[in-house]
Amino acid sequence: MEVGIFGNAGSGKSTLFRALSGAGEGASQGKHAGVCAIKVPDGRVDRLAEIFRPKKVTHVSVAFHDIDAGEPDLLSAQALASLKNMEVLVPVLRGFSDDYHPAPPGGMDPVKEFREISSALVLSDYLVAQKRIERMTKEAKRDAEWTALHKAIEAFEKEVPLREVGLVGEEERAVSGFRFASRLPMLAVLNVGEDALRGEAYPELSKAAAKAKVPLIRLCAKVEEEIAQLSPAEQAEFLREMGTGRSARDLLVRGAFDAMQFISFLTVGEDEVRAWNIRRGSTAAAAAGRIHSDLEKGFIRAEVIPCDDFLRCGSMAKAKTEGKLRLEGREYIVKDGEIVHVRFNV
Repeated sequence: MEVGIFGNAGSGKSTLFRALSGAGEGASQGKHAGVCAIKVPDGRVDRLAEIFRPKKVTHVSVAFHDIDAGEPDLLSAQALASLKNMEVLVPVLRGFSDDYHPAPPGGMDPVKEFREISSALVLSDYLVAQKRIERMTKEAKRDAEWTALHKAIEAFEKEVPLREVGLVGEEERAVSGFRFASRLPMLAVLNVGEDALRGEAYPELSKAAAKAKVPLIRLCAKVEEEIAQLSPAEQAEFLREMGTGRSARDLLVRGAFDAMQFISFLTVGEDEVRAWNIRRGSTAAAAAGRIHSDLEKGFIRAEVIPCDDFLRCGSMAKAKTEGKLRLEGREYIVKDGEIVHVRFNV
């Protein structure tokens, strides 16, 4: 999964990215500067690994990209092109001031910042859609794409992002090639000072984000950068002293995963214990294809058991004896945290 972090100058976007990319064993630099891959926290994978002791343990990972917008234009053509290649957008909003970054004239206004970013994404999509409609009008084309684009234009004129427009079937497929930025899921980050971590700074932002159906995470990027330099044991102690069990890094990784409407299913064995991400509502056949295309083509049945049931039983043999292991067909909807073993024949 590809996640783009961006923000206005002084928002703390780069500080947050450094915290993500320097967060110990869970993070590693990608092939290019400005990219880091982080494992999605999942205690189920760790507990299953303790039981099976496999040669390899694989978590789902999220790749974070530090999108350089360039000054003074936050969403330059280059930045927009980069954002459209992402799967989740993470705007960082400023809610802090210090000696190095004094408050701007008039004070911080993350709500205004959030709305300006949302409007800019919608406007960029509006221009693309309008240009395409003008061309289709000249060609006298009237099809699913025409209908979908008119639905999009109608929404854009009301400053409604495309992700809130009910496109289905052919309409959805028709617009997929345009890579509209406002169609992408968004997860907003409010970067506050350390003194504001225990309260709810800028409560009006919560209302604005909720109205836009955008999840919001509050954090202090400066503190997160300091946490990232500690050992795992020191990090745990630091978080306990702060009164929280999870770092904002973990919340951000999980938030990006949830924003995509992903769930995880698991495969287990002596060779590997692995988490796989699929869209919520996916079938057993689609899950099989996520593992390997041959498994989907030759799908016969899926052996399925919720991870919690397996952990209570302690072994597959006991799970079978207690009737916890089920056989499901290709149209079965896989649930989060289920262990899946595919029977197939090619």
